[in-house]
Amino acid sequence: MRKNGKRAAALGMAAVMAAVMAAAALSGCQKGNGGPAGGTDRAEGDTTAAVTEAQGSGDNKLVVAIQTNSYVTDYDNNYFTKYLEDKLGIEIEFYQLPAATDEVRTKVSLMATSNDNLPDVLIVDNALTPETILEYGSSGVFLPLNEYTEDASRMPNYNAIPEEDKKVMEAAQTMADGNMYSLSKYEPETWNVTPNRMFINKAWIDKLGLTMPTTTDELKTVLKAFHDQDPNGNGVQDEIGAYGYQAGGYGQNITAALMNSFEFWNGGNLNGGLALDKDGKTVIAPFTTEGWKAGLTYMNDLYKEGLLSPAIFTDDDTQFKATLNEETNVVGLVSFGSLSNYPDAANNSNYLEMEILNPVKGPDGTNYTPYTEYSPNQEFFIFNGCKNVDLAVKLADAFYDHEASTVARFGEKGVDYTEDPAELEKMNNAYVAAGLYDKVTLAYISNYWLEPAAKTWHGVSPRYASLAEMNTVANGMVTYNPEDKTQLNAKSYEYYFDKHPEKVLPLLHYTEDEAGQIQEALSNIPTYVNQTMAEFITGARDIESGWDAYMSELKGMGLDEWQKSAQAAYDRSVE
Repeated sequence: MRKNGKRAAALGMAAVMAAVMAAAALSGCQKGNGGPAGGTDRAEGDTTAAVTEAQGSGDNKLVVAIQTNSYVTDYDNNYFTKYLEDKLGIEIEFYQLPAATDEVRTKVSLMATSNDNLPDVLIVDNALTPETILEYGSSGVFLPLNEYTEDASRMPNYNAIPEEDKKVMEAAQTMADGNMYSLSKYEPETWNVTPNRMFINKAWIDKLGLTMPTTTDELKTVLKAFHDQDPNGNGVQDEIGAYGYQAGGYGQNITAALMNSFEFWNGGNLNGGLALDKDGKTVIAPFTTEGWKAGLTYMNDLYKEGLLSPAIFTDDDTQFKATLNEETNVVGLVSFGSLSNYPDAANNSNYLEMEILNPVKGPDGTNYTPYTEYSPNQEFFIFNGCKNVDLAVKLADAFYDHEASTVARFGEKGVDYTEDPAELEKMNNAYVAAGLYDKVTLAYISNYWLEPAAKTWHGVSPRYASLAEMNTVANGMVTYNPEDKTQLNAKSYEYYFDKHPEKVLPLLHYTEDEAGQIQEALSNIPTYVNQTMAEFITGARDIESGWDAYMSELKGMGLDEWQKSAQAAYDRSVE
């Protein structure tokens, strides 16, 4: 395969940037699931040999390096693989990468460094940051794809995407040098942009004769009653006022949920937590504002009175779920994005005590929730040196065919999902019931997504579906019931969807120079903000006497340079 002289000079930076935290949105509740399912178990140095094994010969073969998922039991004998091969008349050979994002980045860095015998195509689930994509693209590891995306004769399905959505996709796909080195998955869902939904123990509220809180002061009063008045009735003061865990990836960070009653902050999930000022034009660091300081003071007050659990800074996912599901419910207020935290939620006695809470207003009327606009995930790359670029482009475009995109997400038609109008006529969902849409357009009729199977690649691939398509999907296995406490889409939409500033900061794309200048700030500041947030809340660091030192430390870590680069990147995005 071809070598590129520019690679060696850039690979040092690329390897560093591969370790920088991902700056992408939450695309739903999809997460890594451990090691590769049936993947090739090889030492890191064996990458070239493994790819060579897979290559073989044939004009209709593509070697695809794919980020694996433990929910996929077989990639070769897989329904979606066979569907694509039959549809295109091609043969797909897989080189299986790990599931964990950090391990994927390491593997791709090693593949790029090896220079020779690269696969034809790389498919990962948003594993590479924009900075890393730019480094690999500009150094010749990835091919620029602009000439293909602009040619409707070569990519007809891609070019059939409605212009407004294609514009969003291409804004995410286009790097700071003007090139697109990737193709994306774009399946916006209203549910996933506001994952920090708060749930309060309504059974305890009723038992104690309280009312649902609407302000931070009222919330503190309710939490104190929970803590002091034994609402679970076991005679032990074991009630936790507010609970979550700071490291939670999908809405479990209660400190992020509470901070948004004082200052809008996306929880650090995009652009390291930077945001736009009220003018909608100026990039700010929310974690340096007076609102942030007021939020810390409020949470420190809760903590000192025993109303905010110290476990939020030490618990992990396993401990979080165990606490939610203790035999006697001990949780008064919690934040999370998925009902999977409560097994069999519809029949889970602890969950059935909870009710979704409208975000509470802070003292100055601030009433936000962590919100991240749905940013397309960068999924598909063609390696420079691909033996059959035309075939790789043909595969890329096939993912955007409506049926192929549907199969990629929902499985086998007639087995895992239905679009039969006669069947759909009998079904409903929260958005349709609320009058936001006219009718259901698809229903899933199996639980394949929740169990290991060889049906699809479990969301690791390009795909397109409009917001209307995603919001008109119904559960064909359960009759919609607005009184069912697990049917939360409409209530979440009503309470959470508009609780953000009019303009929010999109995913930023830095130039190579900018990325080089701010790489340490990008890596270190978000971690430092989380660390000091815990210290301020617990009192390990005094808010008043320690604030100036905190601000000075941020400055010393390169915050000013980061904001300056972020402002430049934002200005380019709106030109």
